Amino acid sequence: MKNYLPIGLFLLLFSCKKGEDIAVIIPAAPLSSGINVRDYGAVANGFQDDTQAFEKAMQVADSLKQPVIVPVGKYRAYVKILYNGLTITGQKQPSASFQEGTIIVGSINCNNKKNVLIQQLGIDAAGVLRPQDAAALISGDGIDSVSLFQTFRNISLRGGGYHEFQHGILCQTGRNIQIKNIIVRDFYHGIAIRSGEVSIDSVEAISCGFTSIIIKSAETFNARTADVEVNHVNISGNAGNPFERGGTILVQSYNDNSITENIHIQNVTSNSAGVSAIAINQTRGIVRKVQIENCKAVNQGDDPSRACYEVQGGSDILFRNCTSEQARGTGFRCAGNTTRVRVEQCFEKNSGILPWQGNFNYLQLNGIEIIK
Repeated sequence: MKNYLPIGLFLLLFSCKKGEDIAVIIPAAPLSSGINVRDYGAVANGFQDDTQAFEKAMQVADSLKQPVIVPVGKYRAYVKILYNGLTITGQKQPSASFQEGTIIVGSINCNNKKNVLIQQLGIDAAGVLRPQDAAALISGDGIDSVSLFQTFRNISLRGGGYHEFQHGILCQTGRNIQIKNIIVRDFYHGIAIRSGEVSIDSVEAISCGFTSIIIKSAETFNARTADVEVNHVNISGNAGNPFERGGTILVQSYNDNSITENIHIQNVTSNSAGVSAIAINQTRGIVRKVQIENCKAVNQGDDPSRACYEVQGGSDILFRNCTSEQARGTGFRCAGNTTRVRVEQCFEKNSGILPWQGNFNYLQLNGIEIIK
């Protein structure tokens, strides 16, 4: 997961064009009925290991078919989901500052379990992920054709920055995964998708050094990544610092036999995030049928060699109603082995190098058909 193509911290709410809220913090709720980890030995001081308390609570919750309830507090734990059909519900999702809420200092591994729901909590993985932890929150890690029916919602994740080379959420394999209302900050990769039939909705990605979201096919067990929907994403960071930039949304195939297809990305705002706002990269294998709509990028690119919207290989790719403003390099660029790449009803303003460059099939910028 580390060999990808090289391509701010206060947060309350962000509203997109149509008025939807992105990554809205859910207020602390009264504790609902269920199996409370405090009743099974969790001390929640952030230092003492509460892993066994979670394991005991999960055993009882499975036997009684009830959710595991996690009150506000800081729990040092490496939680491995033990059973299918398990729900873990925190009392409060932390804000981006992680000053209060239900916080797990460690990781959660859903271990290919089916019908799992994780919600209303935070995972603080800064400096604490072990070598065996591929991510702060990991989904499947087996065969990519298995339907998992996992849901992750109202979750905040914090990492240790670019140099820890870690993921916030990693969907390694499997199908049918729902990710909604997420704050992810200070990871190398914010959300990594190497599976299919995935829905990502309402994400705040802050200072993710390489990618805010990567959708990638590679290797034996995840050679096909398909049918991924990404909607309502706000990306921010420090474009001038390669280790604190907000991170691109990258769609990629990585090996000879890998296929990434049927990807739909919409309603993305990227501000001072560095690299590209959205990049498509067919390193090897196949990238096809990618649709990108209603996206806006301001002050994009950490140096003039970048392009705000970048295509490097692939076919049947469409940009519609996307805006590049004050890009440090090129606004729209298409290169490599590409076919049927269209730019429709898009806008470019004040790019540092060029408004556009490359071999587009159709290009319409600022109301003018440049290539047709």
